[in-house]
Amino acid sequence: MRFERIVGGEGPPRLVGVRRIPRQSEAGPPAREADVAARRARTDPGTEAPAARPEGRHVRPASYVLVSLLLSALFFGIFLVSDRGLLMVRRQRQQLAKARAEVAELEAGNKKLETEVAALKSDPRAVEKVAREQLNLVKPGEIVLVLPDGWEARVKPAPPAATPVPR
Repeated sequence: MRFERIVGGEGPPRLVGVRRIPRQSEAGPPAREADVAARRARTDPGTEAPAARPEGRHVRPASYVLVSLLLSALFFGIFLVSDRGLLMVRRQRQQLAKARAEVAELEAGNKKLETEVAALKSDPRAVEKVAREQLNLVKPGEIVLVLPDGWEARVKPAPPAATPVPR
């Protein structure tokens, strides 16, 4: 058996500790310090055997959960408010729905105007109706009464006729 001096740090060499190095003649890979301590504990009854895992955990499992929650919150925040995020997509879908409704309304108005144009081209009664209502034209011998706008609201309807109650 041989011993080796362990020196550390910068500056002048100093003795930090001594460890045991197995001989080259011993068969198998070099023994770990835990194995060496276990053998020593079996041979020396006064010493305690080392724990199976002498070093404690460096990272606690709760820290994994915390880190994953933080990263999830970060990714969700980026997904929510980025320029292609959920809020922007929702806003664009609402604008698309409004635009589609407006297009449908304009198409309905166009169809109505197209039918009116077709009727004016082919039906003389439609032309006469437009001339009478919009241009206030009349046939010879007709009398036209032009009433002001809103005249219907000023006229009070006649009270209903009283019906005698049978006795």
